[in-house]
Amino acid sequence: MHPLISKDSKWVLQEDGTSKETIVQNETLFALSNGHFGTRGSLEETSRTPDYSYSESTLVNAFYDSEPIEYGEWAYGYAKNHQTIIPVPNGKKLTLTLDGETFDLETGSTTDHKRMLDLEKAVLTRTFTWTNTQDKSVDVKIERFVSYDYPELLVQKVWVTPHEDGSELELTAELDDLKEMGQTKGHQDSHDPRKKVLKERRFDSTDLESEEHTLMHITPHSTDLNLIVGATNALSDASAAYHRDGNTETWKVETRKSQTVSLERWVAYGFIFTDESEKEEQSRQVDDLLSKVKEEGYDSVKEKHLDYMKTFWSTSDIQIDGDDTLQTGLRFNLFHLHQAAGRDGLTNMSAKGLTGEGYEGHYFWDTEMYMLPFFIYTQPEIAKQLLRYRYSILPQARERAREMAIDNGALFAWRTINGEEASPYYPAGTAQIHINADIAHAVHTYLQATDDTEFGMNEGLEILIETARFYETYGHYDELRDGAFVLNEVTGPDEYTAIVNNNFYTNLLAKHNLNYAIEWVEKALDEKNEDGQAVLEKVAFEKAELDAWKKAADKMFLPYDEKQQLTMQDDSFFHKKVWDFDNTPEENYPLLLNYHPLTIYGHQVNKQADTVLAQFLFSTEFSQEQKERDYNYYEAITTHDSSLSRSVFGMMASDIGDLEKAYDYFMDTALMDITNMQGNTNDGVHTANMGGTWMSIVYGFGGLRMANGTLHFSPKLPKQWNKLSFTIQFKGRTLQVTIKPEGSEYTLLEGEPLEINHFGEKKVIQ
Repeated sequence: MHPLISKDSKWVLQEDGTSKETIVQNETLFALSNGHFGTRGSLEETSRTPDYSYSESTLVNAFYDSEPIEYGEWAYGYAKNHQTIIPVPNGKKLTLTLDGETFDLETGSTTDHKRMLDLEKAVLTRTFTWTNTQDKSVDVKIERFVSYDYPELLVQKVWVTPHEDGSELELTAELDDLKEMGQTKGHQDSHDPRKKVLKERRFDSTDLESEEHTLMHITPHSTDLNLIVGATNALSDASAAYHRDGNTETWKVETRKSQTVSLERWVAYGFIFTDESEKEEQSRQVDDLLSKVKEEGYDSVKEKHLDYMKTFWSTSDIQIDGDDTLQTGLRFNLFHLHQAAGRDGLTNMSAKGLTGEGYEGHYFWDTEMYMLPFFIYTQPEIAKQLLRYRYSILPQARERAREMAIDNGALFAWRTINGEEASPYYPAGTAQIHINADIAHAVHTYLQATDDTEFGMNEGLEILIETARFYETYGHYDELRDGAFVLNEVTGPDEYTAIVNNNFYTNLLAKHNLNYAIEWVEKALDEKNEDGQAVLEKVAFEKAELDAWKKAADKMFLPYDEKQQLTMQDDSFFHKKVWDFDNTPEENYPLLLNYHPLTIYGHQVNKQADTVLAQFLFSTEFSQEQKERDYNYYEAITTHDSSLSRSVFGMMASDIGDLEKAYDYFMDTALMDITNMQGNTNDGVHTANMGGTWMSIVYGFGGLRMANGTLHFSPKLPKQWNKLSFTIQFKGRTLQVTIKPEGSEYTLLEGEPLEINHFGEKKVIQ
């Protein structure tokens, strides 16, 4: 059992002791967030002992700074500006002083030090006993959670119980505005392209007037974003001497043996606004919120939070009987996945969630292809909001298409926060035009699973039209291929193979994107849906486009090697030399950090699943024999240097009937961050892998597929488990699936009777 996994509960990660290395390692794992903001699991006194922290950042989703990208050689259409999520004022900073000595893990003696992350409650608890150099002791308990009921709110409470009478206890709470930028030292001097160095504070701050709270207005150096941050506190001992100095509040009390003193603390990170004239109104809202929750009290706010988490787990928990470590690890992944999702229709999910600054807080295709399925089938309202973010950046996507000389349609940015392309390396960025089809596929999956016609005939329809238009314009008919429709100079999911013709994944997804658009445009025309008609008019749709899309979809070129009977990743892939895996030392992985891109591009070597992912997504379109041949070939040349890879190979292993291999891959994905398998968990959790873990259970072992609006299951239970159970939402129903060695059970927990397909046999669940 991993040392973090509690022996007493399948819901708890527990850290014991004061090991500097362990505390730093767990800073990411113990992060708390709610989609609006997140704060890493650093210690309250980290500013005194910075070696106990890698990056104690608090991050607000989509609150970023920007600066021009500097190119040695520039070309037209290159991404113009960096977009980098920036740490905001630290609301966790608390100081405890006893008879003039200030607590930290290097002063006096700290015993019984424990930190526990309760996944069920989403509460981080820290307990310890501290004895100062004068042999005076206190017991300390600190709780921390991020509210879902009040998405702006970080909530903390400290209990201090003295062992002796007559000492002077001093508690200080500070809203640290980061004048000394020490939050990103873990990134300094890094050549890892997944990181960006922040060498200085990237925002300006102004203190605002408030009768009883701390309020601060902050603005990044180079964007027009604004944020109000506020804090308020309440001490249990009314007789305490109190002093306030700017953003710092201090209380002094004389200790009484065994009489606990508690401090409740609320920190509010307001919602982003772009017009500074709104500052007064936004400040008032934060001020009012702080007054409200202070009056409401810690216990009441916490109780609401616990009720929310109970509801979340009732629809999202997965239960495994037979492996307690895996059970906790799986819940850890679902917990962080849930924390990461933007919920306002204007923000999304970054590759690291809000747990770290890796990838600069950018949104990728990860959301749609790896994370969104979890939300579609457990929390469809959040799934809709994530898709609405993509709709909100359609204007920027249209402009990007024009920059790419495409006069019709839209091209979504490969990596972005504000909708504009922020990837400076176009071969592994802009060239990944499959992102359009990834988003379209997510829209179509959501619509099939929810029957949300209102969204489909509004935002969904517009996205499908504009993405289809792009592909039809970008591609062309190749007479040397008997008039097949081709997509040249693209990069597929495998970033170790760049700028190729006819990447199989891209072409197959584009084909389906075109068909999705045809389906929903015809639905809008046939049903004379008012919303749909308005969208068609808005985008100046012409019926001739339907014929163009149908022709492109029908003639889409999908490369295949008849001689080897293998699906070709692209036109040139099989003409390259296979990478010399036998003579590549272990320390040279990941390859991207140790070999020039051209060296990698010239070989048959995959960073992650590509063709295998395409066949997984549309598995019914391929024979089992074909999938197995392709799986074996591509698995042998895949490094899994990307965290997105293993879950796909595991799910396809389930599909082709290799349950042992599926289980091994699943074990890697389920515990990836807890074991730091990729070696970079310090920069944030791997949210796409976490989504892949859920998919591995539901799509892999559960065998879930959706075809023509019907759920199909082909369940398989690994021999290591006694039982597997999960719950999904589908078209207003709640369905529980239980898989046992002797068979599977389907239970309708809520909603109208539902027809499903079990191993090809129709069943009505009621």
